[in-house]
Amino acid sequence: MINSEKINDCIASLEGPIFIFGAGGFIGINLFNTLFAKRKDVYAITQDPRNNWRLLVNYVPKENVISCDINDLTLLKDLFKDYQPKTIFNLAAYGAYSKQKEYKKIYATNFNSVVNIIEFLKEYGFSAYVHAGSSSEYGLNCTAPHEDEPLVPNSHYAVSKVAAYYSCKYYGQIEQLPVAYLRLYSAYGAWEEPDRLVPVLVAAARKGEYPPLVDPDISRDFIDVSDICTAFLLTANQINDIKGEVFNIGTGSKTTIKQLAELSGSLFNMEHPPIFGSMPNRNWDVKDWYANISKAQTVLGWQPTVPLDKGLLAVAQWQKEVKYDTAFWNWNK
Repeated sequence: MINSEKINDCIASLEGPIFIFGAGGFIGINLFNTLFAKRKDVYAITQDPRNNWRLLVNYVPKENVISCDINDLTLLKDLFKDYQPKTIFNLAAYGAYSKQKEYKKIYATNFNSVVNIIEFLKEYGFSAYVHAGSSSEYGLNCTAPHEDEPLVPNSHYAVSKVAAYYSCKYYGQIEQLPVAYLRLYSAYGAWEEPDRLVPVLVAAARKGEYPPLVDPDISRDFIDVSDICTAFLLTANQINDIKGEVFNIGTGSKTTIKQLAELSGSLFNMEHPPIFGSMPNRNWDVKDWYANISKAQTVLGWQPTVPLDKGLLAVAQWQKEVKYDTAFWNWNK
């Protein structure tokens, strides 16, 4: 069991300053909050902080927010020259959502910027770089694959993340730089986009309703964002022993849309059954998408700690605390 003392030790041992690229995103803001609660040399890097609702409603201090377009080489170079960060968590990405379709921006953000960032880091020296990959890299080979199994990407986004993985593998294993890579499965929790499955499902369930749902046999591996944050911290803490390595970060359990809906119905005492197929499947939806996490458990000493039922209830409690149904940033209200 990973206790809070071990997590605090991991946070304390990281060399600063600490950069979080993509800190205005769902996982990024959770990682920032986790670190910032214990130390203040943590910086949220985002392209447009003035219009980032997560940074605003989390009251991230202005002195800890840095505006930078990671696709602008001049801005990026000045950023590293001025701050010279030592621990870097890169969660910046584009193309994970169906509305993000600009393929040139997908490759620029998800691959080109990774190479540029690490090359700039090399000039000043750094202690740890941990990159957020995606289970989408497995594509058609998505049934509990080991990290060394074939990657069969089925979207521009997935291809770009595969390229990022191989660049990190090169820097870690060939150049022996302190770089590691995490393939994340279906994260959920506080501050997730309001139009994503779990927040939509929980918001509806609190009112005794079900939202439109896809094929009941479609599956995911739902992993609580707090467990993902722990994986990042453990990885950075052990970086010198795992240079160039990749780890699957999920629960290792397949949950179908039907199982998720039934669990929600049970937790929130729903009176009527869900109606499946009322929402069209997406191009990348598959029926057996879940992780093999044995490597992360063995090498990192990491394991998921939040079961799905408790995670859904935590999301419901969070929604109540932030007045989710009327929040200005909830575009589904």
